[in-house]
Amino acid sequence: MVYILVAAVLLLAFSWSALLWGYRDKQTEPINPNEDQVFDPRCLPIILQHDPPAKQAIIMIHGYPSTPYTYEYAAHEAYGYGYDVYAPLLPGFGTKPKDLYQTTFTQWYEYLQAYYKDKRSEYDHLFVIGTSMGGAMALRLGEEFSGTSNAPDALATIAAPVFLNDLALGVIQKWGYYFMRLVSLVTPAIRPRIHTGGKKKNDGEELWIGYGGAFVKGGVSFMHALKDIRRNLHQITVPLFSIHDEGDKTIAFQNLGIIQSAVQAQPFKSRTTRMTSDHNRHILLMYPSIQKELTSEILTFFDSNHKENPSQ
Repeated sequence: MVYILVAAVLLLAFSWSALLWGYRDKQTEPINPNEDQVFDPRCLPIILQHDPPAKQAIIMIHGYPSTPYTYEYAAHEAYGYGYDVYAPLLPGFGTKPKDLYQTTFTQWYEYLQAYYKDKRSEYDHLFVIGTSMGGAMALRLGEEFSGTSNAPDALATIAAPVFLNDLALGVIQKWGYYFMRLVSLVTPAIRPRIHTGGKKKNDGEELWIGYGGAFVKGGVSFMHALKDIRRNLHQITVPLFSIHDEGDKTIAFQNLGIIQSAVQAQPFKSRTTRMTSDHNRHILLMYPSIQKELTSEILTFFDSNHKENPSQ
């Protein structure tokens, strides 16, 4: 009998953590990034504006727990194509790990949403690129604004998740995702640190800067947000270009299929890569081996999907 009770308690604890029963973000008040406290100048937002400003712009959204430097190449390439470019730093990122502890996806997204709406009012044509969590945020923007006057002209996502694990699909990227909520009761992060790149060249992945470690508390918030994003994919009607590597070691490749089957994007374009480099195959626009090709494809997609009437 004791063993049965213990097993039942363990099962309930696991289910509470894995299924996020009753979870809600506790921190929801608006916050801003501390740009004057970044640990490296490369963490700062990328802002590239023509003089006079162009009529078209791209917002580039970094991932978790990354920084705008992810888009160093793509931003300058897009600028050369005639776009004004904005890659904001999300609040809690790029300064010190403790700044991320008490922030939530709600706060990150609300900052991005306000940023997006400001740029939407300034440009005839506005496009969005998101990588990893930034891709999930781009999808949410598409869900929220498709069919409205604030709709983006088009979206592009790179390695965007709408789930982390999915037992029904038989996709378990990391079993630890199921235990994040339990671990967060003890600590907000495991081995948190600042990462300023690697010493060994590895197709550009050594240039990645952000926070290292496992940020479990923020991860729970993100995992919970993905439920609604996945549920509302059908609301996306704006043009969408989604890219994912088949061997992505961070976000399961099967996410691409879920996105493709659910969105109502017109048009929808998918692109897969099969990289063999010894890295995560995740932050694709950072890798010199493929960044030029993919950036060109994204910009071509954007160029062919301008709104006919910018006011609509």
